[in-house]
Order: sequence, then structure tokens, then C-alpha cells
Amino acid sequence: MEVLESAIGEVERFSAERSQEVVPPASPTSPGTAKPQLPQRPTAAPSPFNQSKRSGVFGTAIRLAAVFLVLAIAGAAVFYWPSARSSIAALLHRPPPAPAQSAPPAPRETAPIERPQAAAEAPAAPPAPAAEHRFPLPSTFGVFVLSDGQLQELKVLPGKVPDRRVAISAAIPTPPQTSVPGGDVKFITFRPELGPDSAGPVEVRVVAKVSRTMGVDSTGTAKMTPGGDSWVIRSASFPFKIGPVEDQPKMLLIQPENDGLVLSPGRYVLVVKGIGYDFSVSGQVTDPNQCVERFNAANGAFYSPCPTREQKPSKR
Repeated sequence: MEVLESAIGEVERFSAERSQEVVPPASPTSPGTAKPQLPQRPTAAPSPFNQSKRSGVFGTAIRLAAVFLVLAIAGAAVFYWPSARSSIAALLHRPPPAPAQSAPPAPRETAPIERPQAAAEAPAAPPAPAAEHRFPLPSTFGVFVLSDGQLQELKVLPGKVPDRRVAISAAIPTPPQTSVPGGDVKFITFRPELGPDSAGPVEVRVVAKVSRTMGVDSTGTAKMTPGGDSWVIRSASFPFKIGPVEDQPKMLLIQPENDGLVLSPGRYVLVVKGIGYDFSVSGQVTDPNQCVERFNAANGAFYSPCPTREQKPSKR
């Protein structure tokens, strides 16, 4: 603003000087001594007024150019001052350049050292051992019983296991094919179609042996015969629960709902979705649920528990 006011004052002063015209004074003459003036040819020398006029116009142009130059410099300084100030601050705070370090000498090329083949090839590292489980896992599809750290596959009973509301099933004429040493059992299913939701509730049912059969012959005389190899599935059962097997999404672990459950010696069947998987627990049979008697009548067969006094221990 100060520069602009100074320029405006300079222009006003120049205009005032230009408005004043300089007139040269006339030479005095005496009256009576005046001589006639002869006409003279105009000279080529420029008048002082014309020189002053030309020099004034040139000076005004220089002053205006200087004013505009100063104004442009001032505007540019105002516009670029923030970026210039940050650049100056960055230059002031820049750390001094690190002294130049000489480049390390290039390594000399040496001839490769020939080594024996046996020393050059290092032995391959052994594969990492797989995660160990608390119990063995099956390698084939099926249903398996786990007892005393031993894993055995269970066979399927023919036919469908009846509902638990049915007290006695049809007779099973074949003995058990899988026997475990103890009654602390768990089961592992390895069947892709069985999942935690599709397996449904599972249970272990008692399979009782028919100790003897009573009936009436053609003459009407009562007759009693040994039961032989004949078993029936009873409604007595033990509930089990389903859980996952660690790192094995296609396997299920089936274990008793009541911790510490140990099955007594005898024959049992694991029921999964109505399918029975047969097994027996070794030892001397003492559970009365493991024994029944059959009575053949004209309208069918009827079963009843064995009398306690007549029940004799048997080896399974």
C-alpha cells in the first residue's frame, strides 16, 4: 500500500509539472529604434518544449512500469509466502549430509571349490510328527468301539432295532462277533453321511440271552428246553452323547452321558439312527437284565426275566 501511494503521488506531481507551459520572454525594443524584421527560414533544431515533452512521456512510462513490477512482486510474495516459509523451515531443520563413504571393494572371483557329492547333499529333515490324539483313530469307514486303548470295528445286526417302547425284539440267532475286555467303553463313528445333527440320539441297549424255552407239545404236556444261541434286545438302555473328534471333521466321538459309567459283563448293542452295532463285554455275567425266559404259546412267544434263584453265572 505504501508503494502504491508513492506511485500515485509521483504520477500527480508529473501531471502538475506537465500542465505548466514555459513561454520564453520577448526581447525589449525601443520605440523609434525598431527595425523592420525580415522573414527568416525556420531552423531544424527542436524547441526546448518539445524535448521536455518527449522526455516526460518516456519517464512516465518507466515509472508506471516500475510501479506495476513492484505490485506484481508484492502479489507474488503474498501468494507464495506460505509454501516459501515451509520450504525455508525444512531447509533450516534438515540434518547435515552424511559424509560420503567409500564403496567396499568388490569381492574377487575365486574358483569354486569342488566338494564330494556326499558332503554337498545334506540329509533331508524328517517330516514333522502328526498331532497325537488321546486314543487311536480308525483308518477305514465304519463304527468302532474303544476299550482299554484298543479300537475294534463293530458289526451291524440284521434288521432294524425296535423302538425302546417295545420291551422285547425278535430273536437274534447269532452270537456276538466283537468282544471288548472292559466295560469302560467309547465309540468312534467314521461315516461321511453321519454328522452331529444327523446322527440323532444314541444309546446302548441290553441284549439278553434266552436261558430256556417252555412250551406244550402235541400231547398237551409241558416241555422245557435250553435256550441255546438265542438273544433278544431289551428296552433297558444307557444314554450316550455325541461330540467331535479333534482335527477330524468326519469323525464323531460317542461317550456316556454319565461320567464313570462302566458296563457290566454281557451283550449290548449300540443304536445309531435305528441301526444296531453288536458287541459284548467279557467277564462273568451277573446282571439279571442279561437273562430272559421264553414261553411259546398258541398265540405267540412271551418273555419274562429269569428267576433270581435259578440264574447261574455264565462266561461270555
